[in-house]
Amino acid sequence: MALKVLYAAKIIDLAQLQQTLLLIKCFKAHQVDTDVILSGNSLSKPTSKLVIEEIEALKAGSCLVKHKPIRFTKTFRQKMADIFTNRAHFKLANYDLVITDNESIVAWSAKLSGIPVMALGHHEAVNHYQLPFEGANLSRIWQQWLIPADYRLGFHWIPFAQNILPPIVPRYHTTCIKNKVVVYLPSEKIEAIESLFTSFPNTEFYCYHPAAEMKSVGNIHYRSDDHEQLLNDMKSCKGVITHAQFEVINAALNMGKSLLIKPLEQELVQVIDASLLIKLGWAKQMHYLNPNAVEDFLETDAKKTVDFSADPCVLVEWIKAEQWHDVTELHDSAWKTLKVG
Repeated sequence: MALKVLYAAKIIDLAQLQQTLLLIKCFKAHQVDTDVILSGNSLSKPTSKLVIEEIEALKAGSCLVKHKPIRFTKTFRQKMADIFTNRAHFKLANYDLVITDNESIVAWSAKLSGIPVMALGHHEAVNHYQLPFEGANLSRIWQQWLIPADYRLGFHWIPFAQNILPPIVPRYHTTCIKNKVVVYLPSEKIEAIESLFTSFPNTEFYCYHPAAEMKSVGNIHYRSDDHEQLLNDMKSCKGVITHAQFEVINAALNMGKSLLIKPLEQELVQVIDASLLIKLGWAKQMHYLNPNAVEDFLETDAKKTVDFSADPCVLVEWIKAEQWHDVTELHDSAWKTLKVG
């Protein structure tokens, strides 16, 4: 009997949605009967809608999108109601496996229905007990409770455990304009950003910010918070200045761009990722908007490309084989294609 899967993802940004699209395409190619549930505030953005349309188009085969509205749960009582509503549906749907990318309501619904749950995503790697980082224990305990799962797969930059896989990142065709730098610091004030970068008139800064309007002020070119356009500008820049956002960093590494990161100190995931990037020598770091750090960064040559463009269908083939307790072959196959150079 063919495997029937439910794939549920709580979408944070366009990169995660594109990852979902790549995986759903692989499920279709391998004839895995797959339903999809998407949730998250970013789904209403125009660029997200285009990717959702691609996912919906796959339902002509064996994929179906059940597009949840924005913030479909608000209170504990409503969450419990959602769990039991889903539970009844899941039993009728007769799923063999539920895959969740940080979708807690779906995970609990499946768990209470007796359906095997597989949790995957970057958060699974960051909260892994074999990734040592002081202060992360409470976060790990919370993640284990929030997303109950029988099997866990994490995405990260190094294979520190058997169930850790490289990120799923598309291939990019890139160039390098040596005086072009992309800036994505959405948590900083625009005035502070402008004050910092006007000090470097020989560099053109393309600054993406949720409060920005499309305009240029001297050597600073403001753009609205559009992830697709952000990636397009990254393809031709020399370097990227950003918070320690996993998806943005993945793209920059895959493109071979220099990185200057300013992690948000209140975001434990960003602090952990920034610490690892520095240890790997893949980025420079600043703890505040520091002109000396920017000057040092601008004098840095472009980094070597870290090629994470592994075939996501390897993961789908492993899922289809239903030997979910054994990740050794999947782990080895995924990491042997990683290239740094």
